[in-house]
Amino acid sequence: MSKKKQEIVLANANSEVTLMFWEIGRYVNSVILDSKRATYGKRIVAMLSQQLQEKYGSSFELTNLRRMLRFAEEFTDYEIVATLSPQGRA
Repeated sequence: MSKKKQEIVLANANSEVTLMFWEIGRYVNSVILDSKRATYGKRIVAMLSQQLQEKYGSSFELTNLRRMLRFAEEFTDYEIVATLSPQGRA
C-alpha cells in the first residue's frame, strides 16, 4: 500500500474513532447520567469506566471517558462533529 493510501486509511480510522467517542459521551450523558452531574454520577462514570476497560481495554480509562463526556457536552450537534472529524483526512 502506498504511503498516501496509508495516510487516507489512518485519517478515516481516526475520524471514525472520534465519532464513536462522541457517540459514547452523548449516550452516557443523556441516557445513563440523564444530563445530571451529581455525586452519584461520578460514581456511575467510575464504575462504567471499570466495566468498559475490562471488556474493551484502556481506551475507556476514567480520564478518557470523562473527555468523551465533555466532548459530547461541548459539541451537541452530530452534524457539527461529523463535519469536523474528517477535517484531518488527507
